[in-house]
Amino acid sequence: MNTKENKVNYQPLLIIGGVFSLFFAFWVYLIASKNPFIKAFDTVVYNEIRNNNPVERQLTFYWTQLGNTLTITVFTVVLVLFLVYRRNYIHAAFASLTMIAANACNSIIKNIIQRQRPRMDKAVHADGFSFPSGHSVGSMTLALVLIALIVVLVKKKPLKYWLIGFCVFFTLSIGFTRMYLHVHWPSDVLGGWCEGLAFSFLASWLFFKALDKKNKLNP
Repeated sequence: MNTKENKVNYQPLLIIGGVFSLFFAFWVYLIASKNPFIKAFDTVVYNEIRNNNPVERQLTFYWTQLGNTLTITVFTVVLVLFLVYRRNYIHAAFASLTMIAANACNSIIKNIIQRQRPRMDKAVHADGFSFPSGHSVGSMTLALVLIALIVVLVKKKPLKYWLIGFCVFFTLSIGFTRMYLHVHWPSDVLGGWCEGLAFSFLASWLFFKALDKKNKLNP
């Protein structure tokens, strides 16, 4: 890490965040109204996913645990404490508030929509309602928070690209495991990703704007 932050053109993030927010709101409407398109979408995606291999299922089950609420929360707390220790207070506030807001919104929507989960294998257990996927929201939000921090704090380009690549792989793979294990509908995962993207892009815009203002005050 490097305390000297890289400059970022953050203005487009507001527009991108707004687009994902509108799409997520539209997706919530489709789910809540039980639009036939959602059923067709879920059926098409599920037909392309096969989970009959017991070894693959077991490995997938282990990997999906990295995206559960406890793991994401512990990692976020450690990250925020590390940022505070490094006196990166704006960074710490960005990481903590973004994660809290996204997951709180997810919980509220889950309890409003109250969508039931797919019929699951008895060997796989999942509590709560189905939409949006909490694993997908949490992993996507955390991944983009990390990417924003990597962009401003990591100076070496090869390391930066590898870290960003892993963050992208992490959130996409976690979402896939939720579908592969049939604990979420594909539309739950897509909705979770969009929610995470909306919160993360809007929060990143505020984060980079705050850093820009700080740098102008303290050149």
